[in-house]
Amino acid sequence: MELKIKNRIFEIRSWILLNLSLDPELGVEGNSRFQEFLTSIRQLTAQDRKYQRYPISRSLSVIINHKSLIIIVFAYLLICLFYIPSALAQNTEPGITVSPSIEHLDLASNPPEYNLTYTNNTNSDITLSLKAQDFTQLEDSYKIDFLSPKDASNFRYSLSSWISFENNFIELSPKESKTIKVFIDKDKITKGGHYASILAQVSQPENTKAVSVNPVLSSLLFIRASTGQEYEDGKILDFHPTRDGIDYPSTYILRFENSGNVFVAPYGLIQIYDPLGNLVARGILNTNSLDALPESIRRYDTNITNYQKVLLPGFYTATLSMHFGKENKKLTASVKFFSQGSFDFIKIGGALLLMIIFIIYLERKRKIILDERHSKMEARS
Repeated sequence: MELKIKNRIFEIRSWILLNLSLDPELGVEGNSRFQEFLTSIRQLTAQDRKYQRYPISRSLSVIINHKSLIIIVFAYLLICLFYIPSALAQNTEPGITVSPSIEHLDLASNPPEYNLTYTNNTNSDITLSLKAQDFTQLEDSYKIDFLSPKDASNFRYSLSSWISFENNFIELSPKESKTIKVFIDKDKITKGGHYASILAQVSQPENTKAVSVNPVLSSLLFIRASTGQEYEDGKILDFHPTRDGIDYPSTYILRFENSGNVFVAPYGLIQIYDPLGNLVARGILNTNSLDALPESIRRYDTNITNYQKVLLPGFYTATLSMHFGKENKKLTASVKFFSQGSFDFIKIGGALLLMIIFIIYLERKRKIILDERHSKMEARS
């Protein structure tokens, strides 16, 4: 009877491989989704061996086992046929986009206007309502804070009052793109750097059946005036590695203070030297060209790339050379720190401690054995 069950299992395996187009070389076991199925079959086979000891209940056992096999196979086939991953059912619609998302204009060399392109990737008609809103950067972070009209009127780097649009409203059909012009009043803008966000509020026709949710698209605009009174200045407030204890660091933090009246983007190079003075790692500062706003402090995180596989423990030196602005002003900084390099002092110390304990144990064991031998020799004499 056990042989018949095994033949039946083999027939089921062959049928599944043929109908589900699985790789015959991997077999059923090669598919992780069959593991529970196989476990159930093994349990049934084990039960059959158990009932072989009891001839009276053997026939009943075989009937139950065959029915269980049919139920298991049928249930599994239903799962295979009707299971649809939820990811396939998700809507991957890209939505509405704006380009460019960030724009810089220097009115000394650029015209006081630029183009914004909006694309409707949805399947619905939409209307965009455009406006400009001032913002400021939260100190020592990457976040911005939108200003109310009252606060913006007293903000010296505001820009919204000098921005106008070719059209304040844009209607977009599904899959349609439109471009509008944004104008800056070059003659009235005051000295220094100014910045604002161009907000496009999205609305759909009133007769749509969709849920009424009005998202807002944002793009940032940075303007450098051309009054002759713009100046650049800045300094390094802090430069240090981030790490746990004496681990070898992989990230360095720069806190840069922009004390000028225009926005600047600092760039530079971080180099790491080992205790022997060899260059072992480098990192590029501000690869994303992030701006430091006027009279603000910004943090820049830089990941470094190591050129040495084995790093010795000792005192390391990290140097930073950077430049910023149209005038290409330069700043430098350096920091020294102790690091365990590629080695793990905790693991090494633990291994040494265990070795010392083991040596002490062996030494004591050796003394006990010698004392026992000496005692036996004295007893014999």
